[in-house]
Amino acid sequence: MENILPIKEVNKRNYTMDVLKAIFAICIVFTHFPFPGEFGTVLSQIGISGVIFFLLISGYNSYDKDDKVACSKLLKRFKRNGILTLIVLLMYLVFAIIERLITNDFDIFLNSFTNPWLFPRMIGYGDFEFIYGGPLWFLLALLYSYLILYILHRFKLIKYAFYFIPVLLLFRIFVENYVNTFNADWHLSANFLAGALPIMLLGEYIKAKKNDFFKTPLYLNIILFVISTVFLFLGVYINVGDYNVAQVFKIISMLELFLISLKLPGKKEVPLIGTLGRKYSLYIYVFHFMIGLTVYDLIYLFDWEIDYLMQIVALIFVIGISILFYEVNNKLKLKIKYQSRIHHY
Repeated sequence: MENILPIKEVNKRNYTMDVLKAIFAICIVFTHFPFPGEFGTVLSQIGISGVIFFLLISGYNSYDKDDKVACSKLLKRFKRNGILTLIVLLMYLVFAIIERLITNDFDIFLNSFTNPWLFPRMIGYGDFEFIYGGPLWFLLALLYSYLILYILHRFKLIKYAFYFIPVLLLFRIFVENYVNTFNADWHLSANFLAGALPIMLLGEYIKAKKNDFFKTPLYLNIILFVISTVFLFLGVYINVGDYNVAQVFKIISMLELFLISLKLPGKKEVPLIGTLGRKYSLYIYVFHFMIGLTVYDLIYLFDWEIDYLMQIVALIFVIGISILFYEVNNKLKLKIKYQSRIHHY
């Protein structure tokens, strides 16, 4: 069965992608606050793989065959995500200070600033673990990637950059496998160069060559997705020699799932979960660790007997705070625009 959807369909709201974004965002929460046993491992792998899916979306939506339009998109995204990054970092900093004061570890927190590698690692790796912001590497990686893609479009080099995608993907696979195999510093793979740019550039390439990708039969994408996903989970448990090879299948699996979602965009929004993916998935990722850690601390502090529900309670609070932040932020934007128009007139 070949896909016969017109290409223009991909420019409309992709309801399938919204659902997948919600699922991946939820599983990212369960990656850092996992369920016990094999079930927890499966959800964690889904969450980790979901980061690739989000990066493909970012790259795909950044591309335009008109380099000027692409540059405008990228600058807008850079500005928007830059503001969000600063706000989130400030919130995590305040959270870390309060948490350290409560646990009487504030001296340790202050001593972390004497580490000469603290700021270089923050700027280079997106290492914000000293403020409990480990997952925030993603935001900084997005900013760097947007900037590099802007330069490529600005100087009309993007079509040449596409030739380097295989090399960049091999580099990503090599670094990720090295980290997983030898238990090395995970920031070596979780940064813009190894973690984000190769996938975002691949997303742009898919948009540039979407007609060619749509010629591939849908059933072939589904078969490749199923096979690569099976090998992905086998790779989690079984190493080839001394090497962890799950990363190879992780990329293939998410690539095929992304193509499937493009070819099957859905006809209407799925209630609740579709909205969750469309509006709140980014904020769930951004705030999940800080909020989840707070929930866990409160549960242990008051010795509540809900150990088997801790992950669910954390998820509920994460979603609630994410919705609140999104809605407040949206209202502030509308108010600023309204006041700007009044001032203009």
